Amino acid sequence: MSPLRVWIDHEQAPACKPGAHVKLSATESAHVVRSLRARRGDAVVLLDGEGLVVEGKLASADGDGAMVEVVRARVADALTPAIYVAQGMPKGGTMDDLVRSCCEAGAAGIIPLETARCELKLDADRARTRRERWQQQAVEACKQSGHPWRAEIAAPVRFREWIERLPPAVEGELRLTGSLEFDAEAVAHLDFTKASKVTWLIGPEGDLTSEEYAAARAAGFMPVVLGPTVLRAENAALACVAITQALAKR
Repeated sequence: MSPLRVWIDHEQAPACKPGAHVKLSATESAHVVRSLRARRGDAVVLLDGEGLVVEGKLASADGDGAMVEVVRARVADALTPAIYVAQGMPKGGTMDDLVRSCCEAGAAGIIPLETARCELKLDADRARTRRERWQQQAVEACKQSGHPWRAEIAAPVRFREWIERLPPAVEGELRLTGSLEFDAEAVAHLDFTKASKVTWLIGPEGDLTSEEYAAARAAGFMPVVLGPTVLRAENAALACVAITQALAKR
């Protein structure tokens, strides 16, 4: 049986030394002890979202304040290249699924975009609430996948505002648009092996407009086709993360 993965605050990281005891939050304690039925002596892995991986065992199965005895700890390297998904927000709960799956796959960040054809329009309060939910989903994705680096979830932003404030691309950075344009390059032809950062721009259900495609090109984004079929937004985003990781290692 694989060990349970549990979230801790980054401020607890310095205390995670072999032999030390780390107290879990009330929320994590209740989840581990009451929901997952963990018992004293069970193996656990603590994650803080900033690379820390702590192997330990449950020293006390208290549903309000469980304690973990640290066996060993290390800081894992971040995945390279760092992959960011700038996503035109799809409607309904699709964006939730997209955030969760991309974070599980190891994305470094998600940038929710309000594009011209987005059906999802957020006022300030709804944007703040959605971002908080997506940040929590990024935490849950780390616990599910074991990836020790939590993805950065940006505040939702209008496409024009985001594209206009992008700094010039630097050496080692690739900017790519998932595109069906006639001159889109096949993703298999790209060289990801020297990239340190890859940003994918993906449109919503209705795709990007011609003006948005033009603005993306002006900002250094290359149109890229993922394959012979048209994918839904959430599937395209996940495919971009997985394909980049695969081709970066060839």
